[in-house]
Amino acid sequence: MSITHFPHGIQATPNLGGSSRFAGWWGKSYFVDYDHGGAEMDGLSPDSPLAKLQTAIDLATTNDVIYIRNRDQDITSTDPEAIIPASTTNWSIAEAQTHLSIIGASNVSHIPTMEGQYGVYLKGHATANTTPVMDWRGAFGLIENLAFHSGGSTSGGHLSLTGNSTSLRALGTVVSNCLFRMSTQAAHGGVHNVDNWFITVYGCTFHDCLFGVRMAGSLSTLRRITVSNCLFRNQTAASVDTNIRMAGSNGQNIVIDSCTFTTPVGTAGDAKMINIVDAMTGTISNCNFPIDTTEGTVGITDNGLSQVNNNQAMWGADTGPGGRVA
Repeated sequence: MSITHFPHGIQATPNLGGSSRFAGWWGKSYFVDYDHGGAEMDGLSPDSPLAKLQTAIDLATTNDVIYIRNRDQDITSTDPEAIIPASTTNWSIAEAQTHLSIIGASNVSHIPTMEGQYGVYLKGHATANTTPVMDWRGAFGLIENLAFHSGGSTSGGHLSLTGNSTSLRALGTVVSNCLFRMSTQAAHGGVHNVDNWFITVYGCTFHDCLFGVRMAGSLSTLRRITVSNCLFRNQTAASVDTNIRMAGSNGQNIVIDSCTFTTPVGTAGDAKMINIVDAMTGTISNCNFPIDTTEGTVGITDNGLSQVNNNQAMWGADTGPGGRVA
């Protein structure tokens, strides 16, 4: 029997009954193992993994799934061992690669906490300072169970969903159970979306990001954007400008739901938890805020979004209406 380093071994991917493995969603499954993979491997099973994520991305086509194993941990280190791209342009997914999934596959990746999300840790190349850590241009993508750190990247954000006015490119992409750590880019963010509709950011953690979720409709309006069940964990106030920032006139159906924002509130730039820069329609609901969030306060500019059933001043002193906004 061959040896696999993936958690749960050969069972790392679902089966269709008996011993027949289900190859993605009618596509292929590729496996990446930074420490134990090799260029001579085909990447089509946990027993023969590729060593480089970009190799798997280059092989992948529509409906394929890429599973990434965690690295072997150095027990003297206080951080997870990082997966770093060989290329100084970091990782990129082309417009033609629709319905592609990239999924972290450590033993803790399925746990919806920062610790679980940390299991598979992607870090930008030290000299790749003009590109995002991952540039995603394919529609209906899934990015799941991954942690992102900028490395040397100073432009484009950790995860950039790059659209335009004619194709929308990353339309319908879902980012689920991911961690975005210490994004310091003033014009981008942990998740940076431009001109793509139907984007969902679900169950993610944003730790000390200058901008956590930053979305803009530069050539097209933002439509049907959902940010749900996310944690915005601010550790250093001076490191945080805005947790969620959305801009672009006539944005529609924006939903920010069941998110938690912690103290301290950022003091850099606009110093907002939520900043809806241009008038849009939608709701901010069931969220937990550490300060009062009446429109126009330091904590929030909703600019047309309705606030429904939110908890205010949960950790800080109650200096205003406080309590729950119905």
